[in-house]
Amino acid sequence: MNVKAGHASSDINTIDLLLILLVTVSWGLNYPIMKFVVTDFPPLTFRAFTFTIGFVLLGAYALYQGDSLRVPSGERLLALQLGIPNMVLWHVGLIYGVLLLNSGRAAIVGYTMPVWALIASVIFFKNTLTTRGIWGVICSLLATLLLARDEMASFAGQPIGLVATLGAAMAWGVGNAMMKNCKISISSTALTFWMLLLAAVCFTVLATLFERDRWSWPNWPQFAAIFYAGAVTFAICYVAWFKVARKLTPVTSGLSIMLVPMVGLMGGAWFLNETVGWADIAALALILVAIAIVLLPARRRQVA
Repeated sequence: MNVKAGHASSDINTIDLLLILLVTVSWGLNYPIMKFVVTDFPPLTFRAFTFTIGFVLLGAYALYQGDSLRVPSGERLLALQLGIPNMVLWHVGLIYGVLLLNSGRAAIVGYTMPVWALIASVIFFKNTLTTRGIWGVICSLLATLLLARDEMASFAGQPIGLVATLGAAMAWGVGNAMMKNCKISISSTALTFWMLLLAAVCFTVLATLFERDRWSWPNWPQFAAIFYAGAVTFAICYVAWFKVARKLTPVTSGLSIMLVPMVGLMGGAWFLNETVGWADIAALALILVAIAIVLLPARRRQVA
């Protein structure tokens, strides 16, 4: 893959903080919302709906603003390469993880992403793996193993859901590292539009192949959740996220939304009456420690 390293800064301003807050709350609440829908609605079809709503609304907004959605011919392959891990693979694994796990547990495992972003930066972009980075990986794996043990100990446990969610987190980590280490000239709005369109096509094909016999029109609560996911979680928050992700380092941008799994865990407990056990709390603590550990070397190098 031909990419050029881009410049990154860990400085954030007030607008960046507001965007991070919006993303944190919206993406955190998205986990119990997804769980609510896919419990009784085909998951691939749900995602096909949300991606379609997302790219249509975002395209309409771009046209209203007069923003160009054109991708230069030399950057089309790169845009496709960015869209596959950041949007398609991440959401395929995540939607099945949420289906099989409780929403808070899926959020915890999903947000091991910053650690996998660090590993991807080391493997694909020759960044240095520090001792703290290694400890971050260890904490993330311990958290996942702790939840896996708890899932396997339960009669209704779903360790496959953990595998799917962990794979999704790894894919998003790779995509985040790619996002930061490549140079692409199109705006965050245009890039998000084409990623959402790519995902809408992929999920529509998958839903047609595997869920056609289960298709039904969503009821009003399901439709409201689908619209929220498409309009807010995708059309609005992904533009905000990519704007921040392209400005900051992969690890720093990951740390900036580290409260998402906490919102997801609490949202599942409040809105879906999901049980929060000691394994969930311990795993959440390990993930937060892992993300914090990973960031520390970057801050110290900038001060030096």
